[in-house]
Parts: sequence; structure tokens; C-alpha cells
Amino acid sequence: MGRQPHVAYLPPRGHQVVLGTAGTGKTVMAMLRALYLSDPGVEGSGRTLLVTYNNALVKYLGHLSEGNSSPNLDIRTFAKFARGYLHSRGLMNGWNVIADAEPRRGLIESAVREVAKGYKPHAFFERETGWFQDELAWIAGMGLRTESEYLGAERLGRRTPLSADLRKVVWKILEKYRELRSENGKRFDWSDIAMTVRDQLAIDDRPRLYRHVIIDEGQDLSPEEIRSLVAAVPNDGSVTFFGDYAQQIYGQGMSWRACGLQVGRIETFRDNYRNSEAIAKVAIALSSQPFFGKTNDLVPPVAPTASGPKPTLVRCATREEEISVVQAAARRLGTVGTVAVVGRTWADVDRACQGIASQRLKSDRYFWDSAPGIYRTTYHSAKGLEFDAVLMPFCGASTVPLAEVVDSLGKDDAAEREAKLLYVAITRAKSELLITYSGDLTPLLPTEGALFAEVRP
Repeated sequence: MGRQPHVAYLPPRGHQVVLGTAGTGKTVMAMLRALYLSDPGVEGSGRTLLVTYNNALVKYLGHLSEGNSSPNLDIRTFAKFARGYLHSRGLMNGWNVIADAEPRRGLIESAVREVAKGYKPHAFFERETGWFQDELAWIAGMGLRTESEYLGAERLGRRTPLSADLRKVVWKILEKYRELRSENGKRFDWSDIAMTVRDQLAIDDRPRLYRHVIIDEGQDLSPEEIRSLVAAVPNDGSVTFFGDYAQQIYGQGMSWRACGLQVGRIETFRDNYRNSEAIAKVAIALSSQPFFGKTNDLVPPVAPTASGPKPTLVRCATREEEISVVQAAARRLGTVGTVAVVGRTWADVDRACQGIASQRLKSDRYFWDSAPGIYRTTYHSAKGLEFDAVLMPFCGASTVPLAEVVDSLGKDDAAEREAKLLYVAITRAKSELLITYSGDLTPLLPTEGALFAEVRP
């Protein structure tokens, strides 16, 4: 089993980094390490936080701990941790102090318009709002506090460079956005709340609530979020980071090396225990394409030997035909195992599943039970989960990459991010993978090497 069992029992002090590809057991090992460090009978144990990005994965982690749960173990999203900590500091007086997605978008649009008034008409101000949202989130996520820090920062996660003059404009937009946000009674948004958490921890002389922090899917937390988690443990505690940079889907372009972790040895998982050999070959081919992006933290995978059928690629005449194919497969496969219908957007997922009984994997009320059946989720919310079979509808060029992402980020950056989303979706499947499309196939899927059984309904 390689190094997997070993990492659960790494020293209970200091910083540990565990990198691995999809299907190598990172989430299971993160759970086992959390249970170990929270066990009162273990030397160096203490209250432990197991933190991850989304609620669906929190529920899945809770399922993994059933029967072994400890009163010393909390499983939370970073957002819930941050909100709880700032509440303890008297800074979280209700939900309304945080600007959620739609209010934030509107305030950024207003900030762009206000700043543009001070300049001659320029195409820069006509960029899609998503571009400005992404850039401001990157600044906060990197923990950049001043304009000079931003001007000097290497812009990871974006291939198209931005001139110093335009960065100065972006900084003015950021300042105007924060001013407008404050006027509207919003102290934070979800991208910059970690900066305040870290600032408060620096002046907080109370005993730390947690002795140990385990971070699952760490590549999806920003550097500032991870730095704040590092600051949340005492000197005799530990931080363990589990991540896979092939699944970095939120655009920070960061490395754990920029997050304040002091590590002597990096543990690596290379053996894929989830996917069949045929499914893994598709994922490896996808991650080998030029637009996928490269980083020094990518772990070269070892293809599994588990047998299984080739993934099926179904070319349909219409979207309605895609829905028919997906629903027929879901009904058949859902009687004997877990099958997930995974789509690029919730609208696509709900459309593909309309009329069939399925469980939506997003709600905070959802409890994972691993029972055979049909589940539905998006590429983003599927992160960290696994199913016997995965069905991916609407993988045509008109849907993947998503047009609004291309408009916001440009063709090259959109291709990299959307390819990693495809990678996440594909690697959720243990033994069966079915992909449908109508019109032209997305250019992001690999087509060389006879990876698929290509059929028509």
C-alpha cells in the first residue's frame, strides 16, 4: 500500500505535506490522521480540526468517521472555521457582514464603473465582471496588503500577463470595492475573510482551540487561508496538508511552499487505488496535454492495474438524446452501485436528472450513506468523492469550457481551469465512465490512443 498507512502516524508536532494523485487515498488518510491525533490515548494528541473546502466533502468525511468519531475532532469547511473564530473575537455580528457571491459581484461592477470615470474610455473596463472578481480574489487569497506588494507579485494561475499600469488600476478598483462594501454594511467577503482571521490570531493571546489541523484538498484553499490555519495551532501542535495540484480548480496557482509551512520531507502517494486502468489512462492523457498547466508539485501517477471496461463516449444528435442516454444508464447502474451524474453547472445537472429519483450532493442537510442509487452533483462539488460509475452529460464544445469562463479569463486560462475540472469529474469513477456530447466534442478531452469506446445511441 506504499506510504499511505505511514502518514496517519507522522509526528504530532510540526508541519507535514502529503501530495498525491487522484484515487491514492488522501482523503481516507486525512481522516485516519485526524482520528489518530484526536485520540486521548495517543501521546501528543489534542483537539483536532479536519478542514476542507466544500460542504459535500465535509459530509463525506463525516461518513468516513462514523463509528470512530471523537469529541476532540471537528470536521468543518474553512468558511465555517473562519466565521466561528471571528465570532469569538466579536467581529461576526450576523450573516449580513459577509458579502456573498451576488452582492459581491454587484459591488465590484459598481467599483469598476466608478474607477473608469477617472480614465479615458478603455477596453480594460469592458472586461467581463468575472475577470475582476477573479483578480480581486487572487489578491486577497495571496495575502497582498499593499499596492507595492501587488505590483511586485508574480501572478500565478494566469497565463496572460498584466502590465504594471493596469495593476495600479486594479488596485484602485479593489480599494473602491472595499469602500462600497463597507458603506453597505459588509465587513468581509469569502475571499478576504482569511486575512482578518490571520490578523486576529497574531494578536490573540488566548490558548489555541486546536492543537492539530489537518487540511484535506489543500490545493483549493488560498495561501492566506492556509497561513491562517498554521497560525491557529500552538507551537507544540501540528499542521498536515494533503493535496493534489492536478485538481487545483479555483485558480490561485499557488504552492504549499508559499503558505508558511516548514517541511523537511514531502510524502507522496503515486498508486491509484480508485480508478480502473482504463479510466486512469483517460485522466493521465488529459493531464499530459499542454493546456493542463505544469507545476513542480504535480506527482506523476502510477497507472492502476484494476481491470474495467473502456470509458464510453456517446455522440448524440441533441441534448435531449443525451439526457435519454444518461438517464437510462443511471437507472441501470443505480440499482447495483453508486452512480453520479456530474455536470459543469447545477442547471445542466438538474436538467439531465429531471424526472428520475436522485440525491443532490450539495445541501448541508445531506448525509452520505454509500447506498446504491443515483446522485447528482457538479464538477466542483464532486471533489474528494467517489462512485462506482460516473455519467458526464453535455461535454460538447459549447459547454466545456464554459463560455462565461472564457469571456472572463481568456481562452488559455479557461482551458487550464476547465481541463482540471474535467480531471476531477473523470477521476471520481471507480469502474464505469460514460461521457455524452452533441455537436462538437469539447477540445479539452484527449482523443488520441483509443481511450474510449465511441458509440452512437
